[in-house]
Amino acid sequence: MTSPEDKKLKERVLIPESQEAPVAMIPRWKQPVSGIVSLILVFAITFLVWFIPGVATLSSILAGFGIMGVLFAIWGENWPISKLREPWKIGLVATIVNIVIAFVFFFVANWFAMVYSPWIGVTDPAAYIGVGWAIFGSLSASMFSFAVLWLAGSMYWPWFDKKQPARGIRLFIVGWIITIIVWLILFFPYGNPDAVPTDVQSWVLPQYGISMGWTQWTIFFSLLTLMAFEYWPWDKAGKQPKIGVAALIGCSILGLIMVVAAGFIVGFIFVPVFALLGYTVPGTEQLLVGIGLMNVGYADWLIVAVVVVSLFFDNWPKKYSQGKNLAIRFITILVIGTVLFATFYLYSPFLGAAYVGSPFYDNPTSFLLMLIWVQLIFAYLWKKWPVAEAL
Repeated sequence: MTSPEDKKLKERVLIPESQEAPVAMIPRWKQPVSGIVSLILVFAITFLVWFIPGVATLSSILAGFGIMGVLFAIWGENWPISKLREPWKIGLVATIVNIVIAFVFFFVANWFAMVYSPWIGVTDPAAYIGVGWAIFGSLSASMFSFAVLWLAGSMYWPWFDKKQPARGIRLFIVGWIITIIVWLILFFPYGNPDAVPTDVQSWVLPQYGISMGWTQWTIFFSLLTLMAFEYWPWDKAGKQPKIGVAALIGCSILGLIMVVAAGFIVGFIFVPVFALLGYTVPGTEQLLVGIGLMNVGYADWLIVAVVVVSLFFDNWPKKYSQGKNLAIRFITILVIGTVLFATFYLYSPFLGAAYVGSPFYDNPTSFLLMLIWVQLIFAYLWKKWPVAEAL
């Protein structure tokens, strides 16, 4: 039986807000209008930012580090920026700080590349940056997956009652410890010594792709269960830290299973459907690459959908029983994620020369990272202002 205290905590979806938070926000319009406006606004901002000269080229690494910066802000509840009180002031200053953090990590990534690539024996110096970026950039996947899963799943146990900045510092340290451990195991060893500068797929070894798929599907299941399902079924474990342990183990296993299962789903469902829609199915080698790209891409589009349903639509509607509510949210997430996934290839050629408009060749990761970055900035740094307003 869940205690009243745990029930109260459970209502704090994914990232619990502290009692001392100085700014409370309410939507200007009822759902689903508020969610629709938020969705349109975020996509519009993403496209505007994407077409800023030079951004698309650096988006995959800058956006990944920007997402990490948002996580730092979440853990510290935007302290001390939150003292500004006006939502737009908080959002503006927090966004500037976030961009600075992203560029600091970007410069560190360049330094890392010049050390790491020759260390593993990359034979072509022109490939140093590509290999280094791929490996160092995976820090964001490591943090957004397992570090967030434990900290959010455990509801910041045992420091939930600590005030800022003490709590944020503790979470920052623990988050980085988990991130580094995951990164050293899943990504660090898999830079490719035989990398070709012009072939992005050659920058890393195949194990890297498997690890990336695992982290993305783990992120999906963690956000699905902690945000959309409001900690179900992990709350059945009782109190913290048991709930956090159950979430960590459960989402990690589900993520690993889906890396394999999604490969079959893509191969036996998506590939035939795309073929019927007129897309040319390539030879075996490129087909396998395409299946891998779609595997990770589908996970990321579902992550986008979870954020939309949980943070933009506030898990609307909530008027039914728990079972019906969760079923509605899950189906909605699948529909939104699948539609966004399938329609991406209709407009991807307009995103730049790297895209040809085919699910077998296009890698949506760069655009998706930018979109998720904007989503999180809007939801957590701007508190959905101007769609929401301060009380």
